Amino acid sequence: MRFVHTLFAAFGLLALSACETTSAPGDGGKVLITLERTPCFGFCPDYTVSIDGEGNVTYVGRRFVGVTGEQHGRASRADVQALLRAFDAVRFESLRDEYRAHVTDLPSTIVTLTRNGHTKRVVDYAGVSVGMPQAMVAIEQQIDRAANTAPWVRRNDDTSNK
Repeated sequence: MRFVHTLFAAFGLLALSACETTSAPGDGGKVLITLERTPCFGFCPDYTVSIDGEGNVTYVGRRFVGVTGEQHGRASRADVQALLRAFDAVRFESLRDEYRAHVTDLPSTIVTLTRNGHTKRVVDYAGVSVGMPQAMVAIEQQIDRAANTAPWVRRNDDTSNK
């Protein structure tokens, strides 16, 4: 009888773990990937986009974008997993918190990854010129592609995004 109880308990735990819907397979916990692009002294797009482990996308456009306000979309789970692999490949957790060049009038790009209850944030202000890995720029672009921000960011009169 004890074996049957143990079997049912194990089956119950397995069933409960299968119900977890806020994390992507293989990510080891809840995931939130956020990309923030800040304004400059010109017309740089000013927005934030987040993708959770399920692929839910939340975009908030502020200024110099085609769509202001909050929008929602979907990223594929494959895109979320590819992003997590890219973070691991660049060793995101070991990067400096900020890469700031001594220049003015540039936008910042801020990437934040929350995974397993830990949050890491990296600020890119012309960062490649001061040692930020080029792979971080690729991740920034990959987040935009996965979230499909282009229709929201692109402006009809846009000359800054070409």
